[in-house]
Parts: sequence; C-alpha cells; structure tokens
Amino acid sequence: MHCGYHGWIIDATPDFSLGKFFAHARLVRVSTDDNVEGEMHIERDLSYFDTADEAIEVAQEWAFAWICERDNRQRETPATRTKFDPDEMPRDGAPPRRETQPSDQLHR
Repeated sequence: MHCGYHGWIIDATPDFSLGKFFAHARLVRVSTDDNVEGEMHIERDLSYFDTADEAIEVAQEWAFAWICERDNRQRETPATRTKFDPDEMPRDGAPPRRETQPSDQLHR
C-alpha cells in the first residue's frame, strides 16, 4: 500500500509471517534538484496484527507522525493527503508525477 505525504512516498505494505501481518513503514523522498540526494527511512516491525488493513493503517499513521515530527509540521487530515498511484513510480530516476489537491497549496 503506497501513499504520498508532504513529498514523501510511504510504502506500508505489511509482511506476513507466522499467521500475522507485521507493520512496516518504508519512506522515500526524491529531490527534483540534481544536486540534492533523496532520503530514505525504514521502520520495521512496528507491531503485528491479524489483518493486513490493520497493519497498513498503523504503519501509515506512524509514518505521518514521523514526517510531521521530523519536519516540525502539524498533522493533516486524510482529505488533505496526496493521492499516489504506484504505477506512476519513476523508472528512470525522475521524480513521480504528483496530483495536487487545492489544500496542497496551503502547505507549501
């Protein structure tokens, strides 16, 4: 499960082992500036759950909180988050195209 948040791409796809879904958050931020390196953070084994949906929700919420704390931002609501299509992931090193919402303009 992928989503975007404040320029970060969050992969909250859980791992399945021993009959449980393990929540993980993999965060990547790609810079459009050739002179600035991208960033990556991986947080593994946040907790385990009976369903994939529970694991995804916890991983995404953890990632949103981490990004806000790291960037000293206030949390947003689900309606203001970036829509993200994993099929639009860059294949050639170019940043992904981003569909903006009117509320995105307020946070720049």
